[in-house]
Order: sequence, then C-alpha cells, then structure tokens
Amino acid sequence: MNVLFISAILPYPLLSGGQVRLYNLLKLLSKKHDITLYTFIRNENERQYTKELSFIKKIKLFYRGLVWQPKYILRSLTSSLPLLLSSYENEEMKKDIICELEHEQYDLVHLEPFYVCPSIPQVRCPMVVAEHNIEYEVYESYVKQFPISFLRPFLHRDVAKIKKQEETVWKKAHNIIAVSAYDASVIRSHAGEKKVTVIPNGVDTSYFSYEKKLFNKEHPSFLFVGNFYWVPNVKAVERLFGDIWPKVFGEIPHAHLTVVGKHLPQKLQEEAKALHITYKEYVEDIRDAYKSSDILLAPMTISGGTKFKILEAMASGCLVMTTKEGMEGIRAIKDTHFYLAQTDSDYAVGVQSVYTNPKKFQAMTEKARSLIVSEYDWRSIVRKQCDVWNNAL
Repeated sequence: MNVLFISAILPYPLLSGGQVRLYNLLKLLSKKHDITLYTFIRNENERQYTKELSFIKKIKLFYRGLVWQPKYILRSLTSSLPLLLSSYENEEMKKDIICELEHEQYDLVHLEPFYVCPSIPQVRCPMVVAEHNIEYEVYESYVKQFPISFLRPFLHRDVAKIKKQEETVWKKAHNIIAVSAYDASVIRSHAGEKKVTVIPNGVDTSYFSYEKKLFNKEHPSFLFVGNFYWVPNVKAVERLFGDIWPKVFGEIPHAHLTVVGKHLPQKLQEEAKALHITYKEYVEDIRDAYKSSDILLAPMTISGGTKFKILEAMASGCLVMTTKEGMEGIRAIKDTHFYLAQTDSDYAVGVQSVYTNPKKFQAMTEKARSLIVSEYDWRSIVRKQCDVWNNAL
C-alpha cells in the first residue's frame, strides 16, 4: 500500500510520547507499506534527524516553530481556528501535498493527530485520523485548573473552537484510531457510525527488559518521568512536591525521589532542591532510571491518551502507583498490576503496604510485565494498524 502520512511532529528523537508512538509504528509499518511522510518541525536543527528515519520512503519537512508566536495568535483571534490549529495552517505544505497527489498515486492519507488538518487539501482517497488524546478534553481540564480566573472565559472560547474542529475532522474521516476505549467512546458519540478502532500505545519489550527484584527497604527509590512542556506533567509534579512526597517521606525518611524530564519550570526546580529531590533534565538511558527505582509515582489529574511512562515502568519491573487518570487506556487491574492511589494519603498508605510486604511488590511487578508483553508490545499493535488501513480501502 502507498500511504501519505502527515504528522504534527518529526518522529525522532524520542523525546515525547507522540514521537515514541510514531517512530515505532512507522518503523514496523514501513516493512509492509511504502510511506511518504509530511511532518512539521519546531526548529531547523531537527533536519539532522531524518537520517534516523531511513526506513521511510520519502520525507518532507515544514517549519512550524513554537505555538506562541504573534502570527499564530493573531490568526486564532481573527478566524474560526483555535490557537493550536492556527499553528498548523501552512500554505506551503498544502500546495506541496496538492502537487504530490497530482503526480503520485496514493491508496490512503493518514493524519496524526487531527490538528494538522488546516494544511490538508481535499483528498479523494480514504483518510484515516489517529488521535493521541481527546484534545479538547485535555485543554478543558487545563482551563478549569488555570490559576487566573478572569482569563478562563477566553480560554474556554478557544477550547470550544478546538472541539468544533476536532468533531469536524472525525466526521470527514473514513476511519478513526483512538488509543483508549474511553477516547473511542467519546469519538463515537460525536462522529456517529464512523469506524473507530482502539490501537493503544505500546512498548518495545525487547528494549525495556525485565529483571526480577525485591523492594529495596534499605534505600527505597522513587521516580517521576515526564516532559514538562506537557501541562498534565507539570500539574502532577506540583501535586507530588506539595502534598504527596512530604507524606511518603514522613513514612519512610530514608526514601529518595528522582524526577526526570526536560523543561521543568524553574520554580519547581528550586522546590525540588529544598525537598532534597534529585532533578535530571536528561538521562543517557531511561531504562537505567526504571531499573534503579522501586516505584514510579504518577499522580496524574488530567486524563487523555495512554502514558508511555506507565507502560515502560510496568515493562521494566518498576511498580506503578498512579490514579485512574494515569492508568487511562491500559487494561490493568488495581492491586494486581499496579497500585491505585487517588488521594494524597493513598500514596503514603500504598508505599507503607509495599514496604512491609516486599513479596507483594515482586508479584505485582511480575504480573505487570506479563500484561505488557501479552497486550502492549509494538509488534502486536502494528498488526491492528495494518487492519485499519486495509479496511479503509
């Protein structure tokens, strides 16, 4: 099959969940399909990474930059497009795609995710749209927590525009991919009888290997992982520093917490120092962080998509302690594959439970690994993607 794949981000380097998903899927899909990739970049330095995507037939790059630019803000204020989609309206890309479709016969056009649509012309071949989240719900949750109350009405207006655009694209698509059953149900409620398929995020289980271990009672180690350009991760760390870690540390004074991820706000970096928390903007190999940690703390309050840090930790033998929002899209059972902690006190109680019963820790991490291998390995996930493409024809 000849596929025109249009992405909001270059699938390399693997710095975000979206890049991890795209890279792994495209690498495996390219073994059976010819893929031409049209993708946006944030800075010109990204051009060097195309050599890491040699498995793709052809790559075209288009500059977007960061979203907070005057031209994008002005465009969103004077059009029906919200700020997010305004930053993906690129006439150069649209013209290039028109030319490409005139000279090359494509079986399918794939958008990932929906908000690249302002740069997509009318196409005759089937169109598949893959969603990493229900975007308007993520932004809506953020606006509800926005600290400056008088700005919320303006932000709610932008969210309403995102919702309208998202629903419009769903209705145009031949097939829609969601990463969780919840996301799929939301899409179906707005897109009618459109074909919606759940294709979850995954893990390279040969890369994230499992080693059997017991909870380290002498030097218990805790971990948080996330890119802090993503607002839900900032909110989670604010909660972790302000309410959860003081309770956990009160229960186990010799415990240690490490936070890994780019762009942690300076205020939170200073707070981490005051709390004797180690912050690492970058680690050479994230697998080492999982291997050297006993428990991943993920107090997410905003759901959406499937969290790669959860999947990677479960694959690596690091016990996951998270909320129902954190476990969104993963068919795991509480107290079997992970520890459910909704309230701040739940984390301290859960840590104490594991501390006093190390064998429980071992049993849960073993079962978590088995779940990941059976249901979330990329090789099985890519087969579902191939089925969606074939059914769209």
